[in-house]
Amino acid sequence: MIVIGIAGIASALLALQLKHVKEEYAILITLCGCLFILFSTLKGIQSIVTILNQITSLSTIGKGYIKILLKLTGISFVAEISSDISGDCGFDALAKQIQIFGKISILVVSLPVFTEIILAIGKLLS
Repeated sequence: MIVIGIAGIASALLALQLKHVKEEYAILITLCGCLFILFSTLKGIQSIVTILNQITSLSTIGKGYIKILLKLTGISFVAEISSDISGDCGFDALAKQIQIFGKISILVVSLPVFTEIILAIGKLLS
């Protein structure tokens, strides 16, 4: 955790110094810092997947729902990080389009869950 914090602060300070000299280098430093932090967090995701698999084996929740949950989480993280990087680079319109695409992608991936909920409600009401 401390390494990630130090890497984030170091990349921010370095990018801040280079922003006045060459803005392109500042963007690259920021992007490299973001990618380093992203790949560092992927190690933690493996333990989360392991725990979710254990929970799935102990309960009646289908693995398909856990896969959907992980996809939704991944889509939200990728959309948020991409949008933030685009916004920091000054491309606010692109950042907003990435956010909209992420929200629509989440809706599309979650449609099977909504369908199951509506079918269950229909069975309860009839």
